[in-house]
Amino acid sequence: MKKLFAIILCAVIAFSFAACGAKMSDSAPNESGMAITQDSAIKYTADEKFELYSDAAGGSGGAEAPASQSTQNEKIIKTVELSVETKEYEAYLKSLTASVSAAGGYVETSSTDLGNSAYSNRYATYTVRIPSANIDAFINAANEKGTIVSKTENQQNVTLEYVDLESRIEAYKTEKATLTGLLEKAASLENVLAIQERLSEVNYQIETYTSQLKVLENRVSYSTVTMRINEVERVTEAKPTVWTRIKNRFLNSLDILKEGFIDLVVTVVGGLPVIIPLGVGIFLAIVIIKKIIRKRRGY
Repeated sequence: MKKLFAIILCAVIAFSFAACGAKMSDSAPNESGMAITQDSAIKYTADEKFELYSDAAGGSGGAEAPASQSTQNEKIIKTVELSVETKEYEAYLKSLTASVSAAGGYVETSSTDLGNSAYSNRYATYTVRIPSANIDAFINAANEKGTIVSKTENQQNVTLEYVDLESRIEAYKTEKATLTGLLEKAASLENVLAIQERLSEVNYQIETYTSQLKVLENRVSYSTVTMRINEVERVTEAKPTVWTRIKNRFLNSLDILKEGFIDLVVTVVGGLPVIIPLGVGIFLAIVIIKKIIRKRRGY
């Protein structure tokens, strides 16, 4: 009799748990642990809200690409650094500006040195943005009136970051549409205020991620080229021969000798306002000293 009673008691308890589980399942159908109804205030956090709607939009975090065809191609950010030597400094800068315009790009920053020092030639640093499709043609043009002596190229794949931003924007747009529908049906002032507050947050997130996406698209569409242009007397050869090395060393020695002679002339001529009075003073002092010595000796 006791065993039969225990079996019946266990069955009742199991049935009670099953009924409670079914009731909880019906009352909490979403991931955030709260049922979304017309009259319920929106009290779950922004992260829970985002995950809820991102799942409806196809997932977030870059795990899967959205249905948009724009993310099927890889997104590559390309940066190039060039060191250029030229004998015709001013002409090269003019041609560089023309080449940038012809490639459909623009100059982002530039700085030039006027070469006021007697021991250094002029140089300039340019940062230009060139459409990625025209980058090779631009580099070839940059090598026509000057010589590229060094080139560094870097590529960064930002496809996952691009997809992630698109997914987040789509998720927040889905949430915005849902909240707009709830706002139209809201019956209490509390729900209206809660929905409007969340709508403001969602609109801010959409604007923020859209701005980030535009910046990323610009960096992908336009490659960044940093150029240092140096004015030189002789352009450096890629693989100089022994004779070329000897000739360059000899010419460098002549340049040093010429600069030394020029410096001497500049020092002497520039110092004449001091040298002439000093020389006259020394000459007069010598004459006076000689006269004094002669008088003492009785000449």
